[in-house]
Amino acid sequence: MGVSALAVAVALLAVLALTVVDGPVSDGSPDAGTGGSTRSPVTALSVQGNQIVDQDGVPIRLLGFNSSGTEYACIEDWGIFEGPDAQRTRMLASTVDRMAAWTGANTVRIPLNEQCWLGLGVSREYGGASYQEAIRDYVQLLRDRGFVVVLDLHRSAPGAALSLNQEQMPDRDHSLDFWREVATVYKDDTGVVFDAFNEPWPFGEPDSTRAWQCWRDGGCELPSQNGGQPYVAAGMNELIATIRSTGAPNVIAVGGIHWAEMLNRWLEYRPADPLDNLIASFHNYSYNRYCKDAECYDTVLAEVAAEVPLYAGEVGPDTGDQVLEVGEECPASSVREAGFSERVLDWLDAHDASYTPWAWNAWDDCYALISSYRGTPTRIWGEEVRARLARNAQ
Repeated sequence: MGVSALAVAVALLAVLALTVVDGPVSDGSPDAGTGGSTRSPVTALSVQGNQIVDQDGVPIRLLGFNSSGTEYACIEDWGIFEGPDAQRTRMLASTVDRMAAWTGANTVRIPLNEQCWLGLGVSREYGGASYQEAIRDYVQLLRDRGFVVVLDLHRSAPGAALSLNQEQMPDRDHSLDFWREVATVYKDDTGVVFDAFNEPWPFGEPDSTRAWQCWRDGGCELPSQNGGQPYVAAGMNELIATIRSTGAPNVIAVGGIHWAEMLNRWLEYRPADPLDNLIASFHNYSYNRYCKDAECYDTVLAEVAAEVPLYAGEVGPDTGDQVLEVGEECPASSVREAGFSERVLDWLDAHDASYTPWAWNAWDDCYALISSYRGTPTRIWGEEVRARLARNAQ
């Protein structure tokens, strides 16, 4: 073949490669390719004192990001995963490769939907067995590339309600069944962590005795954010006991109250675990009301981190005064470089804590870590997190 013909052929192949949906794609950014992961696989995790350790007893920090979509696409009846059309019901291996190309990322947190997993009020295409199989395949893709996986009960609803909004607490109607099934599926892989309930906020109260008692023990009656009816909450002790009843020894993350912002009485109301394999989960956003600066970090978080492993299951970008309330719209233009996210991530690094920022999704909002599913980081938030992960890997 002549040189000119060879050049044409190479160019044609390059064009064809870029049109393959589940094939290698590069947009020129350093970590956008699909080189895969060279990290050592984590085959087991457990808690020793205030550290998470791997199968060899070596301390490990869970560092990576959230992968959102599996908590809402199914209940909205348009898919299971967020992303390109080819990814709506099956996570693409190429997408996971691009996650693995973010140097230093070793953990992916996957938010789950109670109704979709159990097949309650959801189409068969996106719920029940279809949903469970899609999640299992996704988890396997991640585990094959050396990632730890955190499975999070993110959306739930009592009775016949659809889980379109976050509830204050899990429910005794379905949440125990959810965790019994999930724990049974993943109990033989302790490289999978269970996040008991995304963001508890019983009564919407930041520090009341009844909120903490409801959080730990359940039995309190709360109004459903989905169906409107009152329901009886399941407490963290019940969720943990249900998981352990399956024989699952997996590490369990337990978030504090007030949307997982408050950990000030976490140790006082510490849930019971016969295996003592719990970590404390904390969510940190610029609109946090009570714990968002060094005063809280150096007292509340430091006290918890001295006793149990601390895991920031969600961390958000610096949005200044643009976003002040939970659930408020957060446009991409609101992201700032005013130091909030840098301060909290610096603190977590200095205290050997774990974190998975929100979120490895190509959204047009402030929370997006990527601008496309090629893995290109967004200009401020994505670049900050990717650089941070890479520094921690050095």
